[in-house]
Amino acid sequence: MSQVFDYKTTAMVSSLMPGGHKSRQRGPGSEFYRKTHFLDEPEPARIDLNASLTDPFENLQVRSYRQRSKLDVLVLVDGSSSMIYGDKVNMVSKLFDSICLSVAAAGDDMTAYFFTDELQALTDADSLQTAFDTVGPEHNQASAYKEIQRVLPSRQSLIFLISDFHWPEWQLHDLFTALSAHAVVPVICWQSREYDDYPLWRFVEMTDLETGKSTLVFVTPNQRELIRRRYQERQHYLNTQCRGFNQRPFWLLDHYEAKQMSRFFAVQP
Repeated sequence: MSQVFDYKTTAMVSSLMPGGHKSRQRGPGSEFYRKTHFLDEPEPARIDLNASLTDPFENLQVRSYRQRSKLDVLVLVDGSSSMIYGDKVNMVSKLFDSICLSVAAAGDDMTAYFFTDELQALTDADSLQTAFDTVGPEHNQASAYKEIQRVLPSRQSLIFLISDFHWPEWQLHDLFTALSAHAVVPVICWQSREYDDYPLWRFVEMTDLETGKSTLVFVTPNQRELIRRRYQERQHYLNTQCRGFNQRPFWLLDHYEAKQMSRFFAVQP
């Protein structure tokens, strides 16, 4: 099954390089922009005879078009300790490989970074796996997010922010603020076993996914329901935060398929 998906942004891109996305740049293309004076765009093949003959000032009119341009794509992968829980690494690797294939198929430019306590450049799925191999269960909150500003593209780009978003509120707000000039797709990676895989009437060792601190908990029906409710509240909170920054999150639950991402962009305005 193909792992390539189509993507787009709601805003027009500003790149001068021809590509496949709606652009602000005037040039060769099929998307009509406006009618303008021939002296502004001296293109005889685009002369609009009807508009020229009816112009009360007898100006020669031409049809102006917008070209389609390249889009810069940036992928940011959270390397905090919670991201190595369960099968998240495999999920993220499949997604990352799919993004690489899709950007290559579209002819766009892509850069990628993995952030723990430092930013690491990524080239392919193998380099991502190598980066994850260095992440341990000890306390790690991906503090290098503070350095992301220096690697952001100078023009508006499409950014895939891949994480489970188990960050404190202030860190989430700071990161969203730093990325607010771009079209951001928060990819929220969760596994149902994080909140739905606790056997009843047993002591279970529960580990804080960010700090690595463990606590022994006796699981009752009320306790299990409380865990589920906390995750539902967190889901609502993340959706609200994303809307506040004009973002629409992609919820990656348990497994990834490219058609999920295609549907996500297909319903985008």
